[in-house]
Amino acid sequence: MYPDGPVTTLPGIEYLQVSGNNLSGKPHNSVSLPVVEPAPPPEPKVPTAAPVQLLIPSLDVHRAVEKVGVDQFGVMNLPSNAWNAGWYKGGPVPGAPGDAVIEGHAGYPGKPMIFGKLVKLQPGDRIIVVLGDGTRRLFLVVSTSRVPVGAAPKGFAEPYGLPRLTLITCTGHFDKASYSYSERLVVETKYAGLI
Repeated sequence: MYPDGPVTTLPGIEYLQVSGNNLSGKPHNSVSLPVVEPAPPPEPKVPTAAPVQLLIPSLDVHRAVEKVGVDQFGVMNLPSNAWNAGWYKGGPVPGAPGDAVIEGHAGYPGKPMIFGKLVKLQPGDRIIVVLGDGTRRLFLVVSTSRVPVGAAPKGFAEPYGLPRLTLITCTGHFDKASYSYSERLVVETKYAGLI
């Protein structure tokens, strides 16, 4: 039986008043039971492992990802293997706050390479980045745009804000003399979580 006297409560814990007799339903004694609030879910960890693979199911792209930096003029270096993608290691890891950037070769007219069909991506298309820790980060295409060579889209490689991923490659007029394109194709995506 419970005591009929006052119930001692602990600071910081709310109590729920329970009364009645389980057998008859008549009031009998009162007892205070603690109301325990569930703990909030743990904050997701910010990813730190570098990307190692890029998957674009709608384009049948599944390639390794290399870390790349910039040259003396601030231009992103290209991957050492032309068929791989290059992740800008000076920016965020895909899935971390900010704009992670991955580039890839478009190829030449009639000879597309890893990002040669990037222009076909549509809003909602899935892009999956596999990190070195084995996690798979899902991104959904939001928009596609073009910028002149030497220009960068707003927020490009910023280390803050919501997690997002920008894919970039060459597009526009191809100059046969210099083997270069006039524009850059920019695919912006939003982070959709772990898969």
